[in-house]
Amino acid sequence: MRWLCILAAALLLPFPAWAGDQSQRLARELRGLKGDDDRLAVVAAQYPWSAMGRLNNGLGGHCSAVLVGPRLVATAAHCLWNRRTRAPIPVSSLTFVAGYDRGDYLRASKVAVMHASPGWNLFTNNQGAGLATRADDWALLELVEPVGEAVGWVGLGADPAAGERVTAAGYGKDKAHVPMAHLGCRVLERRGPLVVNDCDAVQGDSGGPLLLWRDGRPLLAGLNVAVMVGRGDLGVAVGVSTFKAEAERLGAVSGRAGSQSQPLDEAVRTRVTQP
Repeated sequence: MRWLCILAAALLLPFPAWAGDQSQRLARELRGLKGDDDRLAVVAAQYPWSAMGRLNNGLGGHCSAVLVGPRLVATAAHCLWNRRTRAPIPVSSLTFVAGYDRGDYLRASKVAVMHASPGWNLFTNNQGAGLATRADDWALLELVEPVGEAVGWVGLGADPAAGERVTAAGYGKDKAHVPMAHLGCRVLERRGPLVVNDCDAVQGDSGGPLLLWRDGRPLLAGLNVAVMVGRGDLGVAVGVSTFKAEAERLGAVSGRAGSQSQPLDEAVRTRVTQP
C-alpha cells in the first residue's frame, strides 16, 4: 500500500531506528530518488537559484523555500511543525537564507508573519491524513527584510500539465549545504491540485520550488511536499494554483509579487555574505 513520506529535514531529531545496515537506513532516509540520482549542484549566486534558500527552524533542522516577492516566501506548511513538541514552530525561530551554499549566502532575514493554508492544522500537522490533504500543505511567510530586492524572486505561474518538463530544486538532507536541482524531470499525472512527478527530491527538499520556464523566464509551478511510496517513490508537489491568490494578496501588501519574475541584482553576485 502506498504511503507518504514528507520531505522536511529535522536534523535535530533522531530518525527511527530502522532494521538493516547503514546503507538500508540511508536508502530509507533518501526516499525520493528515482533510480539514478539526477540532481545537479547549481550556482546559488545565479538567478533563479539565488531566489531559493534554506528555511532554518532554529532547532537544527531545515526545509527549502523560494521567494515569490521582495518579502514573501513560499514553502511547505509541514515545515512549520516541531516533531518533538508536536506544536507549531514559533515564528521568531524561523530564518530564510537566500542563495545559501556551504556556509556562504546572499541575504538572510527573520520571518515576521507566517500564513499557513486554512486547510492545514499547524497543531496536528495533519497527521494520519491521506494524499488529498497535501493540497493544503503550503505556507506563505512574510519576511522582516526585503531580501528579494537584492536576490530576485520567481513569478507565480500555473499548475503544470501531465507530460510537461519541470525542474525541482532544494536543499536535500544528503546535500543540506548545497543547492541542488533536477532539471527536466517530468509531470506524470495530476490529481486535482497535486502534481505527481518523477523528480528526485529527498528529505530537506520540502517547500522547494517546482519550476517551469516560459519565454525564457522561470515561473513557480508548485512546491515539493512529499514522496508517494509504493510505485517508484514518486514525488508529490502542491500546485501553485492552491496559493496563488493568497500570495498575490500578501504580495500587494508587502511588495511586488505576481506573474513577473525579478532577476538577481548583478551587484549582489560578487558580494557573497559570510554568516
